[in-house]
Amino acid sequence: MRDALKAAAPSGWRAIREIGVQLGDSTLIPDVTVLRPSSRFDAMWANPADVALVVEVESKGSRRHDRFTKPSLYAEAGIESYWRIERTSAGPVAHLYSRAAGGHYQLHQSVNPGDSYLAELPFAVQVAPATWTS
Repeated sequence: MRDALKAAAPSGWRAIREIGVQLGDSTLIPDVTVLRPSSRFDAMWANPADVALVVEVESKGSRRHDRFTKPSLYAEAGIESYWRIERTSAGPVAHLYSRAAGGHYQLHQSVNPGDSYLAELPFAVQVAPATWTS
């Protein structure tokens, strides 16, 4: 999935694995973070104002945090898009959320294994979970 984001990213955008995002007194490390052009970050941390998308890949140990805790913190920090990748017996399912006016995430689209969807945020990228290797 990071490879798909990197390939689709316009010049200046970056898709980075496991960089920390500073959220007030909290810090979280998404599986993939998409940074806006001209964002300032060091090798370890990014400011949420520079983050356009965070992606979390669920595991048994992270399911509750990825579904409940992390989205509320990311939305509160103003990050416009959140993708949650759910592992199912049929393959990965991508749940694409966008930040609603009330400051929380609203499900925009779910993309099942074998399906494909052209997401527009943070930039145009084809979401095809069955093709993702990492």
